[in-house]
Amino acid sequence: MGSDIHTRAEKRVNGKWEVIPFSPFDWRNYDMFAFLAGVRNSIAITPISTPRGIPDDEPLDVNDEPPLGDHSWSWLSVEELASYNYDQEIEIVVPPPAGSDEPAGRRRMTLRFLLGSSFFDDIKKLQDLGAERIVFGFDN
Repeated sequence: MGSDIHTRAEKRVNGKWEVIPFSPFDWRNYDMFAFLAGVRNSIAITPISTPRGIPDDEPLDVNDEPPLGDHSWSWLSVEELASYNYDQEIEIVVPPPAGSDEPAGRRRMTLRFLLGSSFFDDIKKLQDLGAERIVFGFDN
């Protein structure tokens, strides 16, 4: 059974948070999940943040549509996402092939390479839409 991410982009309008009709990072990529919140972190990377929970000022309940998933709710500002140093090299754990007796290995790469161009396309779109944060959760 796999995990999926559920996201909302939000911005403040007249002092209140409103949902923008765009769901960033809405594809299944466990490396991205590990970076965003430490979820499905089989590669042992340090996430940008541990899950922070639902923001106190979140305008929607976790059970509202669109749903935010079942666990590991969190939020990140678009500024945090845009200003992070993705060009730093990281070392990830490379699990052995299923059913293999080989030990896990290690590999060095940049976060930019690990996350891929679609991740950065979504950050750009968030900025273009005037989003200030994303709120997200995961399901199994």
